[in-house]
Amino acid sequence: MAETADARWANRSSLLAVLLAGGQHSRAGLTQQTGLSAATVSRVVEGLLDEGLVREGAVLQTGRRGRQGVVIEVAAERGVAVGVDLGGTTCRFLATDLLGRSPRYHEEPTPRHLAADHLADWLAERVRALYATAGPAAGADTTRPGAAPDVLRAGVIGLPGAVAADGLEVRGATNLPQIEGDLFTRRLRRALEGTVAFGNDADLALEGELRHGAARTADTAVMFTVGAGFGAGVAVDRHIRGGPTGLVGEFGFLPVDSDDHTVEELVGAEGLMRAAREAGLDVATAADVFTDTAPAARAVVERFERALGIALTAVTIAYEPELVVLGGRVSASIDAAMTTRLRERVRRRLPACPELVHSELADLAGALGAVSRGLTALRVRFDVAPDAAAAVRADLDFAALLTPRAH
Repeated sequence: MAETADARWANRSSLLAVLLAGGQHSRAGLTQQTGLSAATVSRVVEGLLDEGLVREGAVLQTGRRGRQGVVIEVAAERGVAVGVDLGGTTCRFLATDLLGRSPRYHEEPTPRHLAADHLADWLAERVRALYATAGPAAGADTTRPGAAPDVLRAGVIGLPGAVAADGLEVRGATNLPQIEGDLFTRRLRRALEGTVAFGNDADLALEGELRHGAARTADTAVMFTVGAGFGAGVAVDRHIRGGPTGLVGEFGFLPVDSDDHTVEELVGAEGLMRAAREAGLDVATAADVFTDTAPAARAVVERFERALGIALTAVTIAYEPELVVLGGRVSASIDAAMTTRLRERVRRRLPACPELVHSELADLAGALGAVSRGLTALRVRFDVAPDAAAAVRADLDFAALLTPRAH
């Protein structure tokens, strides 16, 4: 019976999902891992070789008897993903090839003074520069008929606000109000080629922790990002939840007291510094508020703790997560004693309380989550089924980037 178009696509998807996870594979090994017939594997591999998406490499020893097979490997230079974490004070950029190798990272102060269109142009210029660093790798086979040098590109940008399901409308960006609406996102999408997607920064930070950090073993988890402001991401069954307007997880909007202060106003760095100034404290950073022993400073920290406790109670009621990951620069000031007090606050009212753990990815979490989502988009564009593309467990080469940034 002739192979149908759906079967051909499914076979290609299955084989590519294995190859895109990295490692060295022979045709015999691919036959074993995919469960496809040897003839089907050879047919798919020949097609991928003609497209220039894979190449044949060195001889690989396989099996107990030391049989030999030629290595089949992905031409990693055929795709480049860029993840951006656009924060209220710092913008972080992370780029990698199709296999997550040779990551390139840098950060710059966010030019908060720029209007939406100029901020989009500033960001697009830097993303294009990262795209330009992806060129043909050494050993690429450009002589085989049909070999294509085209590079597919995917950019995912994390924003400090709620991103609607349409991927364009932004709300609640209190630290970068000029990106609200869709002027910023539409201009950036027009300025960049390839796939361009937007997400909430806390959602993407949680995605980074789910894939590579503190939540890697959790099914249901929440991320609190306590930086210039306050954000939260929610994952149920390891899927990030957003909602039609992107408001799922936006616990920073919760009111805290009779003066209608919100969680974000009391726990974000900007709110902490404003409260410190109003209290007459002489502090240079939000972290200084936590180490100041003056009664006024302790009062500010107590309000911080009460507001964070309200957010923790709300997420426990809504999702009963296994754990809450604490990220963002201000979270470094949340010590073991405070996490104990926070959990006690919840336990006084509820029968359960999630674990509170610090981020393992530190300030790289958002960019890493964004680039991971970009890699998933690239796999889909190379005809891997969406569920399989998201499930690929590539051993990304980020250890050198993470080591100096760990708390």
